[in-house]
Amino acid sequence: MKKKEIHRSTRHNSRLYSRSEFLRGLSLSAAGSVLIRPLLGKLHAEVAGRTQPTRFLFVLEGNGCPPNQIHPTNLSLTPMGRRKQTVEETFEAKHLPRALQPVSNYVDRMLILQGLSGQICGGGHSTYYGALGCYNTRDAKHILGPTVDYELGRHDATLFKNIVLGISARSRLDIVFNSSASGTKSPIATICNPQVAYKRMFAAIGDQQGQAVKTHLLDYVQKDIRAVQKRLGSVEKEKLERYLSAYEEIGNRHSAIADLGPEVKNRVAPLTEKYRSSNPVDRLECHFEMATSALVAGLTNVATIASGVGHQDFSIVFDKLGVGLEKHAIGHALYAKEQVAIEASQKIRNFHFELIARTLKKLESIPEGSGSMLDNTVIVYLSDAANEHHTSCQEWPYVILGGNPRLKLGGRCLTYADFDNKGHRTVNAIHNTFLHAAGHPVNDFGFKIPGLDHGVQEGPLSELLI
Repeated sequence: MKKKEIHRSTRHNSRLYSRSEFLRGLSLSAAGSVLIRPLLGKLHAEVAGRTQPTRFLFVLEGNGCPPNQIHPTNLSLTPMGRRKQTVEETFEAKHLPRALQPVSNYVDRMLILQGLSGQICGGGHSTYYGALGCYNTRDAKHILGPTVDYELGRHDATLFKNIVLGISARSRLDIVFNSSASGTKSPIATICNPQVAYKRMFAAIGDQQGQAVKTHLLDYVQKDIRAVQKRLGSVEKEKLERYLSAYEEIGNRHSAIADLGPEVKNRVAPLTEKYRSSNPVDRLECHFEMATSALVAGLTNVATIASGVGHQDFSIVFDKLGVGLEKHAIGHALYAKEQVAIEASQKIRNFHFELIARTLKKLESIPEGSGSMLDNTVIVYLSDAANEHHTSCQEWPYVILGGNPRLKLGGRCLTYADFDNKGHRTVNAIHNTFLHAAGHPVNDFGFKIPGLDHGVQEGPLSELLI
């Protein structure tokens, strides 16, 4: 290497080292430490050339997901009992069924899984914690271990190990317990009230007098922001501004949540009103927005949205979508293949994927490393009742979207062989796969079916890992 090139390289490394030292040693206010330091951690990782964090968003919809509703239209769905071997097929955006059409721009980042079995989780109206934990809760009476969302997040130095938001038929309740756990007999609350969720995640940053509750978050830490921006290069500054915009979007609604005076209605945007709504459509939209903001801002690397998970919580009426039937009735009517139930369930599922599409678009817009945040975020859609209303968990459909350096996605549909045939795998393996992808390799997550070959239940899915 020429001397001039060595000098330039040394000078460049010196700048990186200087910024790196600055980011590590920066003194911030109490609010700034919680709000800005996670974002600076992202920038510091990029300056140091380290791997970006792997993020996960689990979307758990109650009342079962019929496999055909997520199956590409150009591919035949072989019925259970006739799947002699595992089959891999491809599809294009034009082949997506109605439910998945909102994410048609992300087919190259999509993987559909069919045929994984989860009998270890029991069955009935819901598997509750079992869907993410791989065990039988016996109608939520027994929590036998942590769920995979917590396991993925517990290794991270983030403010929250994981965040769980959701909607419930019991709209009067601010929180329910139904989907996630940190360990045996240790459920994690699912926050159903968007105002409660917002205050927990974003408004508890203030001083002891709670000033941040009454002040726009970015205004409250503006001195910290100015101090940081003076020392950042143009690229890092642009990225910090993108991260902060996630707070700004939700912060613009904050005063309306904190201030319930009569003058509020004269100055609150319509979307802000959704944070006070008890309607499940409004609440679900708010929860997706907050989960996305929390991931973008680095408050957590793992979020779960539990949409009507559990027998007490799934009888929701999505009237704002034009669906008059509650989901319990829809589930029963699907057995009889009643057209009104098929239309209703597809419309509700389509709405979930519309919200997922917004999250995908937001993550794709934010630079990270040499790409975007979407390159390091995995969105997993499944149902707590596997494939049907009264489930026995014989097959468990999954839709996986986003990006991860260790996962092979890309317009593929994998249908696994039947339970008694070579190539069959259980849901334990998909959770093992997520843990491998996150850099925490585990080969025996959850409980196993006694007498079944351990190779079927252990290790990651080789078809997914690169």
